[in-house]
Amino acid sequence: MIPAKPQNRGLARRQAMIDAAKELFLEKGFGGTSLSDILDRSKGSRSTLYEQFGNKEGLLRAIVAEETTRIWDLFTDEPGPCSFCEDGLVALGTAFVQAALTPNAIAVFRILVAEGHRVPDIAEFFFNDGPRALKTRLAERFRAALPPSSDEAERAEAYARIYLGAVMGDLYVRLALGLESQPPTEARIEAHVRAAVTVFLDGVGRPAAKPA
Repeated sequence: MIPAKPQNRGLARRQAMIDAAKELFLEKGFGGTSLSDILDRSKGSRSTLYEQFGNKEGLLRAIVAEETTRIWDLFTDEPGPCSFCEDGLVALGTAFVQAALTPNAIAVFRILVAEGHRVPDIAEFFFNDGPRALKTRLAERFRAALPPSSDEAERAEAYARIYLGAVMGDLYVRLALGLESQPPTEARIEAHVRAAVTVFLDGVGRPAAKPA
């Protein structure tokens, strides 16, 4: 059996520390978790932790970066000619919601909700590198797909914000609050996203005005 390369062992140790920190931050809170707790669970060394992350805040930043990078992978491929058609929006929305509802994604969100006031720079890092950047990238796609107009930038950004809110619905909140113990099935997510995309593309009709 060929032994693992030193680089691979180093990556495995780094990931073990990230995973241990994530578990402990959820169990004991960020403030209640010590570096010794993380080292005991990950079986890592203090020198490696300092070298890789610097401190506990560095570990939390790495956890956040890992999750935002995974979401960004959805936008690495060219969108093709169907950025603003029903099938394209359903496919993108389904992939996004599935990624956002994984146990890891929910864990990161819960940690930041509980501890964001203690580490506001990391909470801001998550927001800027996650939701805000995602909306901006999506708006760029929408802007390229829509007919030119004098307010195309503002319109594309508004569409991106509305689209993301529509496809996510209350699925994220229910899971994050523990009102549901398991992520929705793929079929349920796709059905929800397809309904949201239909409303998004058709627009919502205003109710008739009541007679005076």
